[in-house]
Amino acid sequence: MAATFLGTTGNWGITNDETGILINDLSFDYSNQEKTVLDKSGEIIGLALYQEKVEVKLSGLVKKTSPFAGKIGAALALANAMPAHLQAASGGTTIIKQISRALNNEDFEKIDITATHYPFVATGA
Repeated sequence: MAATFLGTTGNWGITNDETGILINDLSFDYSNQEKTVLDKSGEIIGLALYQEKVEVKLSGLVKKTSPFAGKIGAALALANAMPAHLQAASGGTTIIKQISRALNNEDFEKIDITATHYPFVATGA
């Protein structure tokens, strides 16, 4: 049954399943490196922020038909939009870093994927 919304609410759930995955959980962790400029007293008077990236984590069930077949080091195309919290221009590539699959004799096959989005890396580079 679809959720019924009453009153003021936030966004609900995950918009789309990912290719080959019935998705249960999806998160985006934005980060960057920083370098400070100190004056003669050791106080921060300037700051450079660089090397933006997004760590993507998703969990779900492996689909019975057309299961996930991505490879470590390959690009990951996401069906769900990545929120626009980067300062960098839009674009880039999301690279698969880790895949975990779990089997159990009384449960569905599960999958966890960790990937990193690099905003200035072109696909196929």
